[in-house]
Amino acid sequence: MASSDPLWKLQRGILAAHVFSPRSLAAARGVRERKVRDLVAHLRARAGREVDVGRALYGGMINLVSSTFFSVDVVDGEATGESAHGIREHVENIADLMTKPNVSDLLPFLRRLDLQGRRREAAWHLGEIYRIVDGIIERRLAENADGRHGNDFLQVLLDHMSTGKIDRDTVKAIVFEVFITGGDTITITVEWAMAELLRNPSAMARLRAEIAGALGGKETIEEPDVAGLPYLQAVFKESMRLHPVAPLLVPHKAVEDGVEVCGYAVPKGCTVFVNVWAIMRDTAVWDEPDRFMPERFLGKAADVDYRGKEFEFFPFGYGRRQCPGMPMAERVVPHLLASLLHAFEWRLPEGMAAEQLDVSERFKTGNVLAVPLKAVPVAIT
Repeated sequence: MASSDPLWKLQRGILAAHVFSPRSLAAARGVRERKVRDLVAHLRARAGREVDVGRALYGGMINLVSSTFFSVDVVDGEATGESAHGIREHVENIADLMTKPNVSDLLPFLRRLDLQGRRREAAWHLGEIYRIVDGIIERRLAENADGRHGNDFLQVLLDHMSTGKIDRDTVKAIVFEVFITGGDTITITVEWAMAELLRNPSAMARLRAEIAGALGGKETIEEPDVAGLPYLQAVFKESMRLHPVAPLLVPHKAVEDGVEVCGYAVPKGCTVFVNVWAIMRDTAVWDEPDRFMPERFLGKAADVDYRGKEFEFFPFGYGRRQCPGMPMAERVVPHLLASLLHAFEWRLPEGMAAEQLDVSERFKTGNVLAVPLKAVPVAIT
């Protein structure tokens, strides 16, 4: 959808005003912190045992997003990311289908036939996702009919729907987008940070020492606590530099002639994909770009932010189509990472050395670990 489209502008405005604005984020802080504590408690019950870090994180983050914006948990207390009502699995299947060649797309006269069934299969997965979302909407509508009027983002959407500003399909699309941008991207980012820390024990030790030195006396960590932890912020930035969730930014379009990139002319109207993964590993800009070195974001470089001002570092994109969830990620990722390291000492499975940890990448719903991270949380008494 083009950034000039009225519906796109309305959706973007709703998200900016009621989800990712400083006021909205501050109001929901207590819910987010409670859900992080729930995730820590979930892992504490499994302390000493090997866990799939990504699955555990995903279940917790889906509940964080759903509780914050829709006042409901979609994963029960014993669930992991694998059972998060199938949301992630359906999304991953759609992403896999999008990357497979489709004869009906290559030969336009066969488009209606969908010979390989790609569109039918994708439509089925999307229908299952919307069925889950419909259940959340129906429950709220029933509560409203009983006089139990909600006071969250879902209610804002339903109020807009009741006045005719948006229709139900748009409500479902926005709810789905919030689930994905909130739950999946935060999960992927934290899993990458944990993998790099486990692969680099000296960085892990330095970060744990910073957390213990500043917050060691606290039983639980709150979001404002992490602002004064420069090495934690550097770890977050370095993880995003090495492993951006979206290695290719949303497509852009050349709006005028005469544009030249690296000696190549880009014709007006041409769709342009920006490879931010390659930019943030450019040897002309970064020393040892393939190495995990959080120290590169300390000192003067600590002022480097995520807002697209620095063209060598913009993991959330830039401009009008920058990821709207950036303000939430800035709060949740460092807080969650600090909470995990404050509550547990993390170890690799028995017999695995740090250098054996596989950090190769695979693109699915985002830029994920090709081999899911397994680790053992050991509770700190």
